[in-house]
Amino acid sequence: MLLPPMTPDLARRIEQNDIDYTTCRLDGMRQAKGNPLGIEIRQFGPAVAFRVEAWPEFWYGNKVLGLDPAGEATLDDIVAFFGERQLAFRFELMPGRLNASLGSRLHRLGFCQTGFSAALYGVPPPKGQLAMDASLAVREVTPGEVDLFLDMYQDGFGLPRLDAKDKRTVREWLDRARPDVSLYLARADRMPAGVGILFVKDEIGLLADAATLPDFRGSGCHEALIRHRITEAARRGCELLTSFVEFGSASHRNLGRAGLRVAYTKALWKKAQ
Repeated sequence: MLLPPMTPDLARRIEQNDIDYTTCRLDGMRQAKGNPLGIEIRQFGPAVAFRVEAWPEFWYGNKVLGLDPAGEATLDDIVAFFGERQLAFRFELMPGRLNASLGSRLHRLGFCQTGFSAALYGVPPPKGQLAMDASLAVREVTPGEVDLFLDMYQDGFGLPRLDAKDKRTVREWLDRARPDVSLYLARADRMPAGVGILFVKDEIGLLADAATLPDFRGSGCHEALIRHRITEAARRGCELLTSFVEFGSASHRNLGRAGLRVAYTKALWKKAQ
């Protein structure tokens, strides 16, 4: 698979994909009756701030995407936006989006760089399908399996299971997001073993969260979910694949084996503790 050369325009397109999925996910849940998670999405110049009051540690919430030097004047407003709810948050900054003035201003506000995440990209294979282990089966989740999917998602990521109210909120997002968002269930020797999400927009297939249950780790389940979603993205006409992962993680390595490469790394800026 020959990857297109990385350019500033392609990097911006990949980053927009991250913004689009985060917006889709959070706005879909925000529209649930009474907005039970206390979700707010607000534009500040070039930046988009995502606030989730009820789930302060949720990795799709309490972050700012798209900030660049042109948005330096909005920093006080962004800090106040999260300060209203006393929420810690982070900026995710692309390469080329940070200059000395913006960095100094962030530092004066108490922020420092705490790590990196990786934006990956690839293209579907020419034949549109990758080989799969015969002992593993991946298929789309049926309507009656959504609760199973949500339980496995939480278990796979080591998170507490959602209560009935939170499940209803997530289901509202999933109902609104069709057909852009698809859920997949992996089975190992016919036993539910892992789950994954595919988001398709503007001919880009985002391989979003995927998790394997602890008892099935090391079985190839995560790679099977990656390969199946790549096949599905190709079937749906995607010309580009993306994923956003912790740099150097097992997910990063598995996506690399499927042909995705680092497009860029994002600097994570948080308040110093």
